[in-house]
Amino acid sequence: VSGAFWSVASEIKMSATHDQKAPETMVDVMRVLPKDALQTKPLLAWFTVVRVVLTVILSVYTIHNSPWFLMPLAWVFCGTAATGLFVIAHDCAHQSFSGNRTLNEVVGTVLMMPLLFPYNCWELTHNHHHAHANNLDKDHLWKPLQKEDVAKLGTFKKYLVYYLYGPLFFESSILHHAYHFILPFVTKRNLPGVLRSIAFALFGGYYFINLAFSVGGFVGFLKYWLVPFLIFQFWLSTFTYFHHRLPSGKSEKNPNPVGWKSEEEWTKIYGGFFATVHVDFPAWVEWLTLDINWHLPHHVSARIPWYNLRRCTYALLQEYGDLCHTAEFNWDLWTETTTQTHVHDEVTGYAPMEW
Repeated sequence: VSGAFWSVASEIKMSATHDQKAPETMVDVMRVLPKDALQTKPLLAWFTVVRVVLTVILSVYTIHNSPWFLMPLAWVFCGTAATGLFVIAHDCAHQSFSGNRTLNEVVGTVLMMPLLFPYNCWELTHNHHHAHANNLDKDHLWKPLQKEDVAKLGTFKKYLVYYLYGPLFFESSILHHAYHFILPFVTKRNLPGVLRSIAFALFGGYYFINLAFSVGGFVGFLKYWLVPFLIFQFWLSTFTYFHHRLPSGKSEKNPNPVGWKSEEEWTKIYGGFFATVHVDFPAWVEWLTLDINWHLPHHVSARIPWYNLRRCTYALLQEYGDLCHTAEFNWDLWTETTTQTHVHDEVTGYAPMEW
């Protein structure tokens, strides 16, 4: 795991000589960010598109030419690189790729086509998450279980929920992905855009899956599309899972544990700042996925382009120090988070399931 963030983060936190007063509103937090935090750079944005697309092509070439014993590494390379396509589309959905909404939709739709992902559908659900992050009554993304609901579960259902919310959480990402295809039956918001993006996603899926079949039949489908697709799903769910969860007691200096609040208690700054975690990933993952894990400033303002996230994170650390939740992606974090953050707890944020 890259140690660069941790050494710099520690120095920045230690250099914060003021009393690190907690911000009261998002306006307070925005004042801390660099003046050009929301500024887009068209040349860099388009260079990133070219870089990511070429990297994905290189990764497919690597799969094609790898011996069987190196195939798992080639698959990880391809699936992680494909996540970069999604991250650019993610910026498009937040209008931080360019100032042109139509251009953003075109770019986002095209880049999501190989991933069989409907752009406009995901834009609706994702922006809903941003508007209500960690709100028990409104947010839908990895909402924790309630103790009274767990107590009513039978043994089989309890084990099922335990694994889907915990050690096998990344499997649930596929179900969330599939949900977007039934969105026209759930809401009529932006119905033309939703139907249009579903059509493009299905066409993209058909084209790239058929291409994989044409190269190697069913084995080609598994080799060139399905396995990299599953690795992409792993990263997508991993980022969202760990960015809004933290085992109780992990941030003892922070009086605001990462958790969820009811509509009556929830505030924008709680969901966007105090309940969001920066998780440091290996440098190669961050490079291929365009720093999407530098997530704290992204929930301060979703309009911050990916290439400004690092500077904004350091600015927040300088101002707020230990009030910012940070963690390192390693085996300890993985095991503690997937086994101890199933249930909502008003005091500690999360609690493990009681058997």
